[in-house]
Amino acid sequence: MNPPGDADETLQKADQESSFPELLNFASRVQALISELLLLSGQIPHEFRDRRYDPVLFDLSYFDSPDDFESRIEGNGELEVLEDQLRESCSVFMQRFFLLANGIVTYHQELLKFLNDLQGGASLQSNLVRVLDNGEGRQLLAESLALFGCLLLLLEQRMGGSLREKLVVAYVRYVRGFSAPNIDPICLLCRAHSSPLGSLHQAQSSPWSTSIVSVQKPEDLLLRFPFPKQVVEAVIICLRDCDLYNLVCHYPDPEHQTVALASQAGWLYVLLFYSPEFLHNGLAMREIIDRFFKDSWVVPFFMYFTVDLSTSWGAYKGAKTSLSSCLSSSFICDLCQLHYSKVKDLTFELCSLLSDGVLTRDYVLNNSQSLLALVRNCNISMRWLLLHRSSSDKKLRDIVTSAGTAYQMDEESIVVFFLRTSQLEFELKQLYVELLSDNRTMWRESKHCATECMQELSKYYSGLQALSWKIKDESLEDWLKDLSMEICSLDYKNVGNASSKLYHMMSTLKEIEQFHEIKENVQTKQFLYRIQKHLQHMLEALNLHHDALLTFCVVTDAVYAWGFVRSFGEKLWENIEQDSSIVLNLHYFFLKFQSMLDAPLIRLSQDHSPDLPSVSDYYSSEYLTNICAVLEIIPVMLFRILDHVASTFQSLQPFLLLNRLEKDKFQDLMQLDQQFHLTKALGQISTFSQGILVASQTLQGLINLDVKNWLEGKVREELLKRFDNRMKSFFLSSNVGFEDLEMNVQKMATYNLSEFHLMEIFQDLIHIQWTHIWEEEFTTFLQDSFQKERDDYASLMKQNSIVMHVQVNHFSSARTFFGHLLHQIIKLTNPSQSMYIEPMSGWFDAAGHELLGLRFFDLLESCVGPVGMASLDSLLAFIIMKQLEHAFKVLKSLLDAKFLGDLQILDSALGPANSLPLIGWSSYKQMAKFVDNSWQPWVESLACIGQLQLLRCLITLKLKSACKVKASLLSSAVDGMIVPVSFQSVKILEGIRKDSKIVEHFLHGLSRQGMLCGYCTPLQTLYISEEPPPFLSRCASIVTISLLPRYVLDSHLSTLTSRLKKVPLDFSPVVIGLGTFLRQFNPTYMVQYVQYMCQYIKIAVEAAYGGMDEPQKRPVDSTSEALKSAFWLLHFCKHMELPEDLANSCLPPLLAVLQA
Repeated sequence: MNPPGDADETLQKADQESSFPELLNFASRVQALISELLLLSGQIPHEFRDRRYDPVLFDLSYFDSPDDFESRIEGNGELEVLEDQLRESCSVFMQRFFLLANGIVTYHQELLKFLNDLQGGASLQSNLVRVLDNGEGRQLLAESLALFGCLLLLLEQRMGGSLREKLVVAYVRYVRGFSAPNIDPICLLCRAHSSPLGSLHQAQSSPWSTSIVSVQKPEDLLLRFPFPKQVVEAVIICLRDCDLYNLVCHYPDPEHQTVALASQAGWLYVLLFYSPEFLHNGLAMREIIDRFFKDSWVVPFFMYFTVDLSTSWGAYKGAKTSLSSCLSSSFICDLCQLHYSKVKDLTFELCSLLSDGVLTRDYVLNNSQSLLALVRNCNISMRWLLLHRSSSDKKLRDIVTSAGTAYQMDEESIVVFFLRTSQLEFELKQLYVELLSDNRTMWRESKHCATECMQELSKYYSGLQALSWKIKDESLEDWLKDLSMEICSLDYKNVGNASSKLYHMMSTLKEIEQFHEIKENVQTKQFLYRIQKHLQHMLEALNLHHDALLTFCVVTDAVYAWGFVRSFGEKLWENIEQDSSIVLNLHYFFLKFQSMLDAPLIRLSQDHSPDLPSVSDYYSSEYLTNICAVLEIIPVMLFRILDHVASTFQSLQPFLLLNRLEKDKFQDLMQLDQQFHLTKALGQISTFSQGILVASQTLQGLINLDVKNWLEGKVREELLKRFDNRMKSFFLSSNVGFEDLEMNVQKMATYNLSEFHLMEIFQDLIHIQWTHIWEEEFTTFLQDSFQKERDDYASLMKQNSIVMHVQVNHFSSARTFFGHLLHQIIKLTNPSQSMYIEPMSGWFDAAGHELLGLRFFDLLESCVGPVGMASLDSLLAFIIMKQLEHAFKVLKSLLDAKFLGDLQILDSALGPANSLPLIGWSSYKQMAKFVDNSWQPWVESLACIGQLQLLRCLITLKLKSACKVKASLLSSAVDGMIVPVSFQSVKILEGIRKDSKIVEHFLHGLSRQGMLCGYCTPLQTLYISEEPPPFLSRCASIVTISLLPRYVLDSHLSTLTSRLKKVPLDFSPVVIGLGTFLRQFNPTYMVQYVQYMCQYIKIAVEAAYGGMDEPQKRPVDSTSEALKSAFWLLHFCKHMELPEDLANSCLPPLLAVLQA
């Protein structure tokens, strides 16, 4: 581990050539291996935790008899499927793990060879003594050895032996790498070790930290890959006796020695397992513990990974005995009392310093040492409390936490203390950097002013200047001249010499002030005061140098606390819920862990390692993940405030302008409580806005995170969830009437409008385009809802080919808003339970009550907007297409050979469509009996298609009218574009062949905009493309003739109404459904259908009015049939937009008499 400090300054030295490039390379490589291990351990495929895959995952015993294991899988279909799934989903991970294992083994082999050469003195320039005598050399050697031990311990902790064995065996099996290089040491590395102590203490481990590492018998694990004993012992002795990273100078208090030596203490902890004799030697361990662990038993050994010595050293008699005095209850209570009382006092100091206007440049200059001492004490006490409150020994942990309870210090208090300390450090560092940048200028200015004042004072005692009186003192004049020259000679770079001289000058000047002739002279005293002030500024400039900033960075390092970030985040969430102003301080909290990004990269940067980007990416992603986890509270709180503001708005009574206002009621009209809550909520939003802005500015350049963009993404996610929950909540019941449906849609429209208005308010406060985001996400929600419902319906039709029409029951279990809405619309407009009255443009029940009409679609448009209406229209169009495909299949199944034979005979008997058949009207009635009950499902399918087409027509009508009112220019533009495009279709098709992408993009955009503006014609749309069945038109006319007896002509409603209660089908949907079906084929089929119907009408008219002289002989049925069939045909021609002269040319002239 590199020493905590100013990473920028350390990285600036990266380009300097190292005296030990081999060791530097080892130190950088092992850092890269550890980051790869941490990355992979967080991405373990779930298949290796799934018991279902156990039959195809083997341990190392597989290599003893591979054929026996393979025979279990061969021929077993289920196991072969599991094998294929495992290979497909986990092959990349297994390969990366195998490369990691091979990298670890290779690293050990090369380092072992290097150490043997180093021990044997293979080179005069590089031997063990020379390396240990060099500061950089002993750092790199200790890191190369200790980090490899850390790597093995972390491998055992994060990827257990059973998992490692399964991974290596699976990879070797899949790539057939039984003879791969290093396969034996890789298997040794992956062989299962004793179970981690963590599993034994899991029930007692502290939830406060997740980074405690505990491995049983670590010496056995590490000695699988040993190093030369002489080298290890030499490094241990060096670590025991030296100050490896020269950090003691930053902690002048002897009580802080364990913190100063914490970095090398971690290396020492790991290396002792390579030489366990030390751990059993009481005297040796007594010396080590007294220097490194006398007041700490929970210590970090690598970055934020910690170990509890009370459990880790429990099996080593010497270590356990030496540590026992540090683990006594009385000693721990004394330490707790020391640190908890310090935190109480330090908290008070922090609060006073963080008050507005206290920390200024002058204050920092005058109190730099005391401020540095304060920061140091804060970090040391905070470090001790955090680490020891997470002890894995429940008894010791309870002592620490109970002592905290006595001092009213819980986790929340520690988090607040951590946050305030981070704030002080941030503000102090900013002032330090600012002062250091101006330090030389301040030195020069103060030096110049002090020299000038000294010279003026010297001239004053020369007696040559005209003053109120003259005082001449040659000895004082000479002394002041010499002092002035001495000030001029002070050198800023020579800090020690200049400081001592300044102290001497200031003390001398204070002594001179006591002289009688100076004491009585006010002007001289003023000069001396100014000189002393400038000298004091010079001394402050000397004291504030880069070493002070380095000390500041060392003592504020908090990498050890990274394992507590998630726990901190939970407490911060609770605090922010109570006090939103804490958001303004979150960036201090994030920057406290900035060294987490730099510390692992120092050696890689110095070595110019190619792994630097990947290692940097890993730690940056970890940093980013934890920051985002803490920031999650912001969108949660914002939407909580949004709900509160919405409820407050609802409680506000509308204010009506009154001519006269009673004084007693004035207070009630002001609604002060609601106004207060509303203002408070808006103030909280402003606070969050400021916190977002500060965090975004602070983190810019540190990590790849734009807080504003991140917040936008979270807002979008939350809006989608809210839309889904809100929309579904309006359509939970399947048994609703029109009034309930209308009320629900009205509620939705009101809710959406109020939320949109609130977004406008938020937009002004948060500086994010909330309205734009709201509109985009609402559109996305509607489109997703449409797509899901479309996919569900398509899968239903695919699974069940016997679905006769749109099943209401299917949509009653829908999982989207559109599914619920469509279920209720289809239910209310069911052709067997409602009647569509064209002049009213709506559906009515038998009692004449409106079920659904234009008013509903007005409400729906105000609720979901044009996009929602267009999406609903697209969903209906898709369902119509599927229903047409199904109707076509049903018709083909009905037209069997027997029916086609009878139909051919009938068609020959009836003759051409434009001729008058020789057979009579009664024969037609017999022919209609060809259509039995087996045709009823096809007719119902046609009715369903017609029902959906009518819904599409009303939606299109509403879209067109709304667009003309709300966006008249857009409507005109789209209308003006669609018409010429339709006329130039041939040229457009040619353009598609030349430049298909541009033209297709243009046509798609125009079509989409046309749908939004209602410029589409559902009844003219071609939904499917199929070859028509034989005798289609004749068959359709016969089905129509068979249906006519079910209806009666209602002159009041101007429609055909059903006379049957068993199979009542509304007239209009059946006609439109039949016309839509015929529309899908060549237009001649529709013309033939009209001609065949005209042929039937002629026969019916002939039967009814053929004998005008004998009216009593006219068949009553033929009279009504003529009227109904003529009305059916005219209705058909009108909706299918057929030319009027087509029907008129076919209908008999006598029909005009009938119509009259």
